[in-house]
Amino acid sequence: MADERRRSLPTHTTGHHEFNFNGVFREVHSVPARNRLYKAQANIAERNWQDAKDLLALAIEEPTCDDHDTRNLKLVLSEVEMYQARAIPEGTKPKENISWNDIRSRRVSKHFERFIDLPQSIFLLKSNKTDRVVVGRRVLSHQYVDNKIRELHCSHVTPDMIFGPLVDQRVKEDGYVVFYNGMTPDEKLGLMNSILDNGVEEYELSFPFPALIGEKKQEIESPDAGWEIDEKLALSLGEGEVYIRDFTVRFLKALGRDDLRLFDCACSTGQFLYTMKQGVPGSYTIGSDLSAHMVKFATKRVDEIYCANALEPKVPNKSVDVVFIRFINSEVVKTEIAPIFLKPLSECLKTGGLMIILGHTPILTSAAEIKMLVPNMEIQQCIGGDSEWNGIFQYYVLKRTD
Repeated sequence: MADERRRSLPTHTTGHHEFNFNGVFREVHSVPARNRLYKAQANIAERNWQDAKDLLALAIEEPTCDDHDTRNLKLVLSEVEMYQARAIPEGTKPKENISWNDIRSRRVSKHFERFIDLPQSIFLLKSNKTDRVVVGRRVLSHQYVDNKIRELHCSHVTPDMIFGPLVDQRVKEDGYVVFYNGMTPDEKLGLMNSILDNGVEEYELSFPFPALIGEKKQEIESPDAGWEIDEKLALSLGEGEVYIRDFTVRFLKALGRDDLRLFDCACSTGQFLYTMKQGVPGSYTIGSDLSAHMVKFATKRVDEIYCANALEPKVPNKSVDVVFIRFINSEVVKTEIAPIFLKPLSECLKTGGLMIILGHTPILTSAAEIKMLVPNMEIQQCIGGDSEWNGIFQYYVLKRTD
């Protein structure tokens, strides 16, 4: 048990001060610096930007900070400044007719991201009809800005995150660089409106660059024993995918059935399945998770649950209508591991059943890889979104055809 606790991810709500998981969740060890960090986020929620930046600057100078803390605090400060710099001015009207030739004639710009910063937030948005690829980079999540989560970024991609058409990309010794033709704020709004108005089926959103940390440049993944969960952290994790849950409830309702058998093969706290059950009360929810701690926590939220590896699902073949895959994501597993789960989980589906791949960190597979690995799964869409939210997110829907 002691060894399991050493490898698992502790929470600050239990008073633990060692937190080294440096993905989009950037914590600090120093208690005085952490208090300033939290106060800075509270000021951001009140839109007191200068006060927030002053608090972060003071936290950086805190003598109890180690190198880990200083690096993270500087990153948070740069994220705040980036969020402000890239904000689209209020009152900007979307451009209805975008001239891509005009954009392509503009001077080339670049964005560089170090391996140890947040390269997993650089995204490519591809049109399957035109093969046009637009590049961008996530900024502070609306949920971080509203002081609802500690993670800097979430799954939601909004117009202010767009750079412009991709010109080139390179891997350097210390990070990644992308070259692009810049778009104006009204063009970014117009592009997002076009995507949401004309159907999300045309587009795919991907995040090609993993975060690599340490001297060996290792990709971030969750600890072997998973998370030590509590109610406060459970709420925070759930908040990170609030739009995706809402979208999924709408999606399931649109299927027109109230007897769906829903399987979440890495159900975590069980909150996702619980929300689906509320949206479709006649559904039957089945969860599993590799972490016994998670299974115990989720038991009260699902109809049936197992402690199991998703590579060996406990549900019979061709027995469920929908399989949710919410863990082949950045900072949960490594890119080389992510796709191996697709085939065994596809076997759980009835003919005509749906596999939905989602998550509030980037999905570590693509339409091309899916077609190669599970040819019996027809890709129906790759993103979700709604004009109400003025944004999109990765949302792969696959239908079993045999």
